[in-house]
Amino acid sequence: MSSKDAVLTGLIALVALAGGAFIGYADSHSDDVFITLGILLGFSFLLGFLGPRLPWLWAPLVGIWVPVLDTVLPRLGLAPREAGPSTSLLSFLAVMALVMTVCFAGAYSGAWLGRAARRVWQVDGGR
Repeated sequence: MSSKDAVLTGLIALVALAGGAFIGYADSHSDDVFITLGILLGFSFLLGFLGPRLPWLWAPLVGIWVPVLDTVLPRLGLAPREAGPSTSLLSFLAVMALVMTVCFAGAYSGAWLGRAARRVWQVDGGR
């Protein structure tokens, strides 16, 4: 891996962490599940498109924040508490599975399209 690739990978990783934390924070203050899932899908897709070699890394860097912040922030008093039972391990794992499925689908579809686009641009650029 060249130094240019390493810098690009580090930059995309920082963007993934910051974006995932922002989405997780926004989700902990909202009840709109489908909007959050759509934003996660789109953001993971964008990261997969930009860094198609590492979609397996972008998905967890983005997705881990939603279930973690959804559990931690209300207990710290930084987000409104849900009416009903407290968050259990089973509900945490269910949210984690859903979020990771969406993030992996977005990252791998973005990586697929990114690789395809790069092949087309290489063929057209050589003419």
